Amino acid sequence: MSLPPERESGVEALVARMQELRAARAHPPSEYPVLLDAALAELEHAIEALRHASEAPAPPRTPGAGAAYPFKAIFEHLPWPVILTDEQTAVRRLNTAAAELTGLPQAYAAGRPLAALLRPADRAALRAHTAAVARGDGGRSLPVRLQQLPDGPLYATLTAIAAPGEGRPDLLLVLTPTPAPRPAGAEHPEARSDPAMVVRQAELTALLDRTARALLGGEPPLSALGAAAGLLRDGLADWALLDLGPPAGPVRGAVHGPTAPQDAALEKAFLRQDPRDCPVAAEVMGSGAAAVELLTDHLDRLGTDEDGTPLMVRAEVTSLLSVPLTAPDGRTVLGALTLLRAGAGPPFSLLEAGTAEIAAGHMAVVAERDGMCGPGPG
Repeated sequence: MSLPPERESGVEALVARMQELRAARAHPPSEYPVLLDAALAELEHAIEALRHASEAPAPPRTPGAGAAYPFKAIFEHLPWPVILTDEQTAVRRLNTAAAELTGLPQAYAAGRPLAALLRPADRAALRAHTAAVARGDGGRSLPVRLQQLPDGPLYATLTAIAAPGEGRPDLLLVLTPTPAPRPAGAEHPEARSDPAMVVRQAELTALLDRTARALLGGEPPLSALGAAAGLLRDGLADWALLDLGPPAGPVRGAVHGPTAPQDAALEKAFLRQDPRDCPVAAEVMGSGAAAVELLTDHLDRLGTDEDGTPLMVRAEVTSLLSVPLTAPDGRTVLGALTLLRAGAGPPFSLLEAGTAEIAAGHMAVVAERDGMCGPGPG
């Protein structure tokens, strides 16, 4: 980063102070108000530094120099999780620390709803406070709980900022750390170390083997398909919904949920649903293309129960994957397999999505032999 020496030393001092505050997470919760006041003071200082950086003339670029724009460089190297968002909580940018904390890849983050990272009870509060800050009502801080950190709240501090290159003011959100340690395995699957990825690959290979055996085990086709869906739920998700038949008239063939669900009637609600009233399944069967939503807070994606309550809410879905059962001809869609993750579960990885697509292809062969054919998409 090309900055004058005095500005570089100021940034380094700010980083050092923030690292000290970060280390203070081990202090008792009774000391948090004092630490939060200190964090707010440092945040105000960082905002002022960013403002000066945006107003300063950009240094001349030379071929191969790779000089970073001051705002982006300072933002990226802040040691605390920092997120730029708009008044609707859509993410514009997040730094490395925020990506590590939330499990949201930086390349995927832009435009995604920040509120969907939170526990459902905290989403409305974040949206309301974000809108208030965007209206000019002043900065504020509120406790929030991430899906991956359900046991202890973080403190989300919001303030308005005019980021360089943006046509309208953004909001800067800083997540002050909690003393509770991050649960093991809560990192994004694609950020795992190589040995862990090798282990996961082996697990998914074994899962495909089990589903293939279930499909070839001699059971009636509908029973075999239902058993395969149950195995995929065991290995990949909290819920598995299997819809069979042509897109114009599918039926829900099987539903597999948690062994000890908090909502005992939810499985029956899924079973009674017409697949055409489940938007994501209907879209997948109509287009023949898979739908992967790593982070979603759209309440209408699964439709509603008989009382009009969104099934996304009842199942506390945070990530979903729906793949078509496509016949060997590559065009005929014979149904859809929809997998749901809820609560603090990590989003689906590309490796897991690929596994589900392979399994759905195997299931489609069994469905075709049972005469569950329908016209292809388009």
